[in-house]
Amino acid sequence: MEMKIQDDKFFVVEMGQNKWIYDSESTAIRAMKELISESTDLNPENVSILEVNTKEKKWEVKELPWSRIAITLIKGEA
Repeated sequence: MEMKIQDDKFFVVEMGQNKWIYDSESTAIRAMKELISESTDLNPENVSILEVNTKEKKWEVKELPWSRIAITLIKGEA
């Protein structure tokens, strides 16, 4: 599988031991929403979205704030 990185960023949805990679924030949030709705034994402490910025030689990884995820979902943008 191959994925081209757009705008020097990609997003990782983490749920427990599993991880999925997406090319945009809105796609990652939409996928997380679907994955959560399909999960039967979900621990909320083990769910997050990471933003990986590859612009510099040393990549920057930061967790997407839950407030930003919630606002995107409320507005129906994902």
